[in-house]
Amino acid sequence: MRKLLTLGAVLALTAAAACDAYGEDPAPQNPANTPAVVSGAPAGPDETPAVADGEGADAEVEAAARRLLAAEVGEGAFRLLSYERVQWPDASLGCPEEGYAYAQVITPGHKLLFDLDGALYPVHSNADGSHMVICGEDG
Repeated sequence: MRKLLTLGAVLALTAAAACDAYGEDPAPQNPANTPAVVSGAPAGPDETPAVADGEGADAEVEAAARRLLAAEVGEGAFRLLSYERVQWPDASLGCPEEGYAYAQVITPGHKLLFDLDGALYPVHSNADGSHMVICGEDG
């Protein structure tokens, strides 16, 4: 009988200890190791004020954009209308294509707007100009 009471007490204490472990909040997490949660990500780039007439544009990025336009559109006297440093909300550089997935990471870059005979050509790039796209009319 004594063994049965001892076994019952051990089971009761084990059950009580197990319930207590889940009843309390876990130890607080170190905020430095906790990723920040951002709600309501911006729909467009975090834009800095545009530079009129392309003044102050990064020369290497502008040259790369002109090469892209020459290759895709054709040679011409493209005029740089505006230039902005931007923070794109993802790796699509503000010009997502249907059927493609893009890394959801803030991507620093540039937004250039060129004109050729009245036609506008928005060119978006990453920070160093190694990846560029000519966006549609709404880009």
